[in-house]
Amino acid sequence: MNQPTSLEEFVQQASHIQGDQKTLYVNQTDYTPEEVLVSDEDTAGGVNMQMIRLLAASNTNATYWGEPFYDSGELEQLNIQLESLESFTRKVITMQEMEETKSRFGMERDSIHDENEPS
Repeated sequence: MNQPTSLEEFVQQASHIQGDQKTLYVNQTDYTPEEVLVSDEDTAGGVNMQMIRLLAASNTNATYWGEPFYDSGELEQLNIQLESLESFTRKVITMQEMEETKSRFGMERDSIHDENEPS
């Protein structure tokens, strides 16, 4: 199982995936690691943190990466780095579909960034 610790590692590992039917599965959802106990006027009305999850897979191998991001600038940088994976078909999926797809490749909760999320 491949467990990259950065987007750069993910792109590098994904670019070396061999096999047919290469697909880049993408999931983007709201992410709240903890409930806010006391509101702060600096954060009131702020933008929710988002979580991006990527699974690059072929018929024989896969690699997974997930990380929170805060603004559209970070998302734009992510898309720029993913441009090198143009040979992959891209498919946007739900969180449930991501978990099912990871299971098909024998992946459990394998990202250090997802450890606080419910199963």
